[in-house]
Amino acid sequence: MQFKAGYIVDSVAKVINDFEAKLDKTKPNDKEQLNQLNGLIQYVNSFEVEFSYKHDPDFNKLNPVLATLNNIITRGLPTRAPLVLENLFCEIGLTNPNESESEIKFPISKKSISYESVFEILHIIEPKLEINSSNYGGNPGSDLEWKFLKSHPFLKQILQSQRDFSTINRKLAGGRTVDFCFTSPYLHWNGNNKLFENISRIFEIDGSHHTLTEYSYYDAYRDAIAEDENFETIRFTTDSIKEDKTDFESLIGMKIYQKFNKNFDRNIDNYLVEYSLILIPIAVARIQKTLLEFLLLHPEIIKYKKVKIAIIERDLPCGAIAIKSLQELYSNINTLIEDKDKLILPEIELTIFENSKWVIDNKLHLQANRQNENFFKQNQFDIVIDHSILRRSNIYKETDFQKDSVIKIRSSHYVDNSFGKARRVYCADLIHYKPLVRKKDDGSYIPIKKYERHINYFIQNIFRKASFWEGQLPIISRALQQKPVIGLLPTGGGKSLAYQLPAFLQPGLCLVVDPIKSLMEDQVRVLKENLIDTCDYINSNLKREEKNKRLIDFRYGETMFLFVSPERLVMEDFRNIVSKLDLAHFGLAFSFCVIDEVHCVSEWGHDFRSTYLMLGKNSQKSLKTRSGEPVSLVGLTATASFDVLADIERELQIQSDDVANAIIMIENTIRPELFFRAINVKEKNRITEFNNDFKKTGENLDELNDKTILEKSLIHHFEEFEQFDSSNENITYNEDNKVIQIQENYINKFLLEENQKNQSHNNFSSIIFCPVKGEKTNNNGEYINQQGVMYVFSKLDPKYTGFFFGNEFNDELLNATVQKHFEDFINGVYSIDPMS
Repeated sequence: MQFKAGYIVDSVAKVINDFEAKLDKTKPNDKEQLNQLNGLIQYVNSFEVEFSYKHDPDFNKLNPVLATLNNIITRGLPTRAPLVLENLFCEIGLTNPNESESEIKFPISKKSISYESVFEILHIIEPKLEINSSNYGGNPGSDLEWKFLKSHPFLKQILQSQRDFSTINRKLAGGRTVDFCFTSPYLHWNGNNKLFENISRIFEIDGSHHTLTEYSYYDAYRDAIAEDENFETIRFTTDSIKEDKTDFESLIGMKIYQKFNKNFDRNIDNYLVEYSLILIPIAVARIQKTLLEFLLLHPEIIKYKKVKIAIIERDLPCGAIAIKSLQELYSNINTLIEDKDKLILPEIELTIFENSKWVIDNKLHLQANRQNENFFKQNQFDIVIDHSILRRSNIYKETDFQKDSVIKIRSSHYVDNSFGKARRVYCADLIHYKPLVRKKDDGSYIPIKKYERHINYFIQNIFRKASFWEGQLPIISRALQQKPVIGLLPTGGGKSLAYQLPAFLQPGLCLVVDPIKSLMEDQVRVLKENLIDTCDYINSNLKREEKNKRLIDFRYGETMFLFVSPERLVMEDFRNIVSKLDLAHFGLAFSFCVIDEVHCVSEWGHDFRSTYLMLGKNSQKSLKTRSGEPVSLVGLTATASFDVLADIERELQIQSDDVANAIIMIENTIRPELFFRAINVKEKNRITEFNNDFKKTGENLDELNDKTILEKSLIHHFEEFEQFDSSNENITYNEDNKVIQIQENYINKFLLEENQKNQSHNNFSSIIFCPVKGEKTNNNGEYINQQGVMYVFSKLDPKYTGFFFGNEFNDELLNATVQKHFEDFINGVYSIDPMS
């Protein structure tokens, strides 16, 4: 049975990210390298588990805590490694310690690791593993098949023996098999199916009887239906094997052959750092996923006072780290939830059987009890896990321990993404959480101390943030308690995390409604950069085939976060799909509906986007939790007055026993470093008018510096937003209470704070927003009346000037230019956000 899971440490992720950043996706060679990397990553995050029982969970009866932990562990393929592992690697000297105060990162390894080394080691194979006829785990159908294998030592590890043909094409059932099969770990473009997929080859060893007519017809039929599934069949005769005419270097691809061959001959001692950093995190995730699957079908184990677990490590050490990290997850979530939902782990007595040549430091065992083979043979355990990351399933016969109850974990021969086999979000009854904050008499919130460390554990391990920002935790607390909430946080205040963390701590799907396409695309991009890939969006930028594919992925639980426009919930087909998710075999249900930029409900709903007025009704009617109750609503915005917030509450038809507490906002969302100017330009060129306006005020843009801009901003702030305060020693007022001067030391202090927040944002920058709808041009052919055009400046250097708008036009060059400006901002070319 195949599952998907994998962790990656920061230092390895950085090597991969740095390599990807250098690639130009428009160049065929670079695109091919990216596809090879993506294929390898899919490949190593897939693994086979052989249970000693029939593993067939009832997805409608999953334990909520186990389902939640599954979704956290499998949120990305791969996803960020647990901090216990990162800290351990740092302690034993593999990586440098974290130096950031706001984020938790370990991006630098003590030994410099090249991308080439990472790429090679991901071609999983065990160095120098000797396989003979007595210990070969495959099942050759004849002596000729073994002779075929014998002359290729390392190919015994990568060729899958006797694969069931029905897993290739269901047209041929009845237990038919292929002699040997190999699936490339790289992704290749299939123009017929319009997708990237792995190329597979079948190797058949044909004796003399295959020359008979009836066999010839049958073989031709098999080859044809295999080709339908992109499998090429290569047939070897007795003579070609005797003459050793098996050119595997070309048959499986020269590059792939050479990488596997190099790994097979590799000296472990010289590369143990690389193997440990790259593969131990993946192994840890595999053991955790397997244990959760076991517990889902054996909940009686959890009732034991003590559970004896044995982990046989055939290669890299991973068992103790996996258990420790899983215990931390259990402990922290149990502290936050009500007693009726708790799932307390029993005491775990862990015993490790290690392969010492793969252990770079004994600290990786976390002081777990280590024993020899005789001990394992003479003692009984409640759970026995036999793990190897470097060996594929059924290629080697190892010594079995407690054969009848052992769970075997091995790497896969291929990635199985057929129906029901892809990574899946597990859904269950929602968990009841305790309040995490207390509301003071003045309306502000403070964290409840005894829970603070435990909720911080999740923000640190999932998002790698050191702590919560002001206003986030009250929103998260209310959302986790399944109460509707409208949260007001300033721009850059962490609105996304305020719904994403609750979504991970509840076992269900999350629908996110965004007003503009670029916003939903950007949120998906940020999630994936954070190694969370259970997310996708559907908007009009996509072709119909791609929309349908993403909708199917969501319908069958392969996507946790789906980002859509408000118009999507007006479509009857979409509402029918989401309202019937619970009818699917996988027992799906919702945990949240998030309305991002929720002020649009009030400000747009009444004017030109009436679909916003239907959001509350449609979401409550169509999106249901496992219990059949309407899904919890979470509305988030950075801009809304008290009247707008009250209007949102009415329009969304929020119903709750404590509706008065549904709106959560922090005291002050004013941005003193910003100031604004409105210019009425009508049909004039916006850029020219912008420059003329500065000239009218006697300002020379070339001579303006950060301090000048900041002083103007602060004067604007204190005059417009702050009450007159004669006791403020930093400000000098005139008799009309107008600001005359702000002390230089105060400006310097503020400037230093701003620059420390982001070194790249310390230049004068400006946005011009043109709120005009249409597609008019002036006499020079320039676009001047686009709805939502935003020109971006950094000291008015044309090199750093760009524009963005949401509409698409019949001008491919213009659309490509807009996209280029968007990507330039994403990559840090611009100093301010063209969509903010």
